[in-house]
Amino acid sequence: MGNYTDTKRSRRSRRDQTPGIRSLRLEELIREEMNLLLEAEVTDPNLDGVRITTVSLSPDGARARLSYTMTYPNTETSSRELEGALRRATGFFRRELCDALSLKRTPELRFSVDIAALGGGEDEETF
Repeated sequence: MGNYTDTKRSRRSRRDQTPGIRSLRLEELIREEMNLLLEAEVTDPNLDGVRITTVSLSPDGARARLSYTMTYPNTETSSRELEGALRRATGFFRRELCDALSLKRTPELRFSVDIAALGGGEDEETF
């Protein structure tokens, strides 16, 4: 019969495991839906050509890190304008994701440039 510390340790080890199939499936669904929204629904010209490359959910599913890149670089839009446009559209994205995916809780969306897609190193930022 285990004591309290054994139970606590086993819970901690479950949290440190790789994401389950549900999380991986939800990450892929969010990525696909976001790309559809960016293609068809978003009217902001600053977001033309933006594609979501990867989605990473936090272990509790409360936050999602979305990595993006430009399919064709828009020389008129600076990176700050692009980040601002994504930040302003976050409420719209969350509402549409909730409706399209029938989510009970929609994760908070955080955007970061996909450095690997641009030919750089890995993005080390965490939740």
